[in-house]
Amino acid sequence: MPPLPRRVLRAAQIAAALLPLLLLHARALAEVAVAVIDLAFLWQLAATRSWRWLVAAEALPGLLFWAWQLVCSLPLHAAGGMPAFVQAVVSLRWFLLVPALGRVVLAETGARAWITRMLAVAVLYIGANVWLQQLTGFDMWGFRRWWADGSLTGPFYEPRASAPLVRMLFAVLLPVLARVRLVAAAALLLLTVVTMVIIGQRMPLLLLLLGLAVTALLLRRLRPLALAALVMAPLLVLATAVFSPQAHHRLVTLFLHTMEHFPDSPYGSLYLRSLAMAQNHPLLGWGFDGFRHACAEPVNFRAFPALGQHLVQGGGAGVCNIHPHNIYLEALTNAGLPGLLLFAAASLGWLLVAGRGLLRRTDPLRAGVFVACLVHLWPIASSSSAFDVYSSGIFFMMAGLAAALALAQAPAG
Repeated sequence: MPPLPRRVLRAAQIAAALLPLLLLHARALAEVAVAVIDLAFLWQLAATRSWRWLVAAEALPGLLFWAWQLVCSLPLHAAGGMPAFVQAVVSLRWFLLVPALGRVVLAETGARAWITRMLAVAVLYIGANVWLQQLTGFDMWGFRRWWADGSLTGPFYEPRASAPLVRMLFAVLLPVLARVRLVAAAALLLLTVVTMVIIGQRMPLLLLLLGLAVTALLLRRLRPLALAALVMAPLLVLATAVFSPQAHHRLVTLFLHTMEHFPDSPYGSLYLRSLAMAQNHPLLGWGFDGFRHACAEPVNFRAFPALGQHLVQGGGAGVCNIHPHNIYLEALTNAGLPGLLLFAAASLGWLLVAGRGLLRRTDPLRAGVFVACLVHLWPIASSSSAFDVYSSGIFFMMAGLAAALALAQAPAG
């Protein structure tokens, strides 16, 4: 079989460069781009017979998790039947995307440069629309603040601007901060923190602070700025009582109330329901999308008074959602304890590849991409589904870029 034709590689590289924007608004086109990238990768594997790439750290643990989740999603067992099995099959695209980008599509310097430029465009696009909405009441598409609580939505209809922003931000921000003068860097970092604060979503703001703490550990030059931002962020949150009351209500009032009654809160109820579901199916879980299909099953209505939960039957069907809002609990409910362990191993593999050699030779772009992967995989974070296109699609893209950067920096041989 001939090697991968140049036009096929170029098509995959164009698809990769467009991914940062497609993942924000064009779900169907993003899926097409991922398919092009994965197919180019498989073509290259077949052409070169380099199947050993599939046992690399960024590929093998994820593929093992996928295979186990597939077993757990067989129609005779899975709560979602045949549709769940089909979804489990096609979730392979995400686990191939990381080595596809890392080993083939982003192997060239020019391809990596283009995707980082498009990440910058995506970050600026979200940030500009957040401020446009803050200052005028509308974003560029005409969307107002979210009707339910006044959240800033950026360029989206619903309040989800900060989730993709925090997952792409560090890869764009850290290289710029490392190049510009101190005053400009301080102003840019302050603008970044203020932007995340006025958006008013709690978990992305906490993940931003986590990212700044890791930045302080990795980049000595940026350490004073990162530490100053960590000190300033709580002060800005308190100041929202004056300049952004809606954000203050979400960031302070609702946060304190949720933490005070966490086991009975919506998030706590979802997490404890996941534990109840795992107790009922500890080995095989409930199959792909098991939480969506089985959360409302009466067999899973169980309270955990020892953990502080007081809701009768754990809240019954009223606490259910389409996923448990934690990627590790989703792996647990989908594929049982073995699935949780395999997904944790996959996460560790992605992070080890992203962080390979960073302590010896810290590059701001590599550090930013590593932080982007870390904030998504942080185990105690609330999150969207582990396999959705919008936030998790961004993660798998960033993990692929991290792998490509690590391999490019690795010594020859």
